[in-house]
Amino acid sequence: MTQIALVSHGLTDPALRDDDLPLLVDGLTQAGLPAQVALWTDPSVRWEDFGLVVLRSPWDYPDAAPEFLAWLDRVASVVRVLNAPALVRWNIDKTYLREIAAASTVPLVPTTFCTTLGEVVTALAVLRPGRVVIKPSVSAGSQNTGLFEAGDPSVLLLARQILALGKVVMVQPAIDGVQERGERALLYFNGRFSHAISKGPLLAVGGGLLGGTYVETIHSINAEPAERAVGDALIAAAVTVLLGRGLSESDAVPLYARIDIVDDPVLGPLVLEAELFEPSLFLGSAPDAVGNFVAAVRERLAPEPV
Repeated sequence: MTQIALVSHGLTDPALRDDDLPLLVDGLTQAGLPAQVALWTDPSVRWEDFGLVVLRSPWDYPDAAPEFLAWLDRVASVVRVLNAPALVRWNIDKTYLREIAAASTVPLVPTTFCTTLGEVVTALAVLRPGRVVIKPSVSAGSQNTGLFEAGDPSVLLLARQILALGKVVMVQPAIDGVQERGERALLYFNGRFSHAISKGPLLAVGGGLLGGTYVETIHSINAEPAERAVGDALIAAAVTVLLGRGLSESDAVPLYARIDIVDDPVLGPLVLEAELFEPSLFLGSAPDAVGNFVAAVRERLAPEPV
C-alpha cells in the first residue's frame, strides 16, 4: 500500500495554517492511499519509506531557499516527488514568466525584473502617475510585497530591502479593480480544471497588508469562459516550456497548479502568476475538489503504459 507524505512547514503563525492538509489526509486515506503530514525540516523523517512525496505547504522556504533546494534533491534521490523538482526549481523564481511570455501569447500582467535600484527607478518612471506593485521574484505569502503610488519614496525603500536580500525586484502596474474585486484563482489537477475561487484584496496602498495581517477572503466562484481560456493556455504554455527544458511529459504536467488571474477593464483576464509549487488549493471551497485531487494522485501512481 502506497504511503504518501504531504510536505508542510513548522511555523506557528495561525495565518500560515494549511487548511487543505486535513482534507487531503482524510481524502487520500479514505481512498486507500494512506497519507500523513511531514515537515521538510524534520531530520527524523525517513523519506525513503514513502511511495510518493507531495509538496504542499513548505511556506518557510524563502528564508532558507538553498537549504530547501538541497533537501529537495536529497529526497528526490530516494522517492518520487511531485510537483517534480525540476518544475519546482523553475517555478520557485517568478522570472519563469519571461519564458512563458517568450513561448506563448498568454496575456500576462506586464512585469519588469530589476537587479539594480537604477532599473527600478527606470521602471517606475514608465508607470507614473499610476500605482505599482513591488515584490521579490522569490517569495511566499506576500512577503516584502507592497502596493504604492509610483512616486511614493517608500517604493525605493522596499526595492532596496529586496535587493539587499540578494533578490530580483519585480515592478508591475497595479491593475485597476483589484482593490475592489481582488484576484481569481483557477485550480488544475493533472492539467485539468477543477474549481475556482476569488480572493479579496490583500495589499494596502502605501505598503503593508490591509488590516495589518495576512488574511485571505475566499469565495467559491464559477470561472468565466474567458478566464478558463487564459488558465488553460497558461497550463499548455508551461508544459511546452518545461518539455523544452528536458522534463519528461509526466513531470512537465503539474500534479497541481493554481493560476492567479486579475481582470483588467480593458485587456480582460491577465495571468498574475502560475503557482506550481506550494499554493493553497482551497479544497474546502468546492464539493468535488478533494475527489479531483485524489483522482489525480491515483493517475500518477498507476503504472505507465509499456
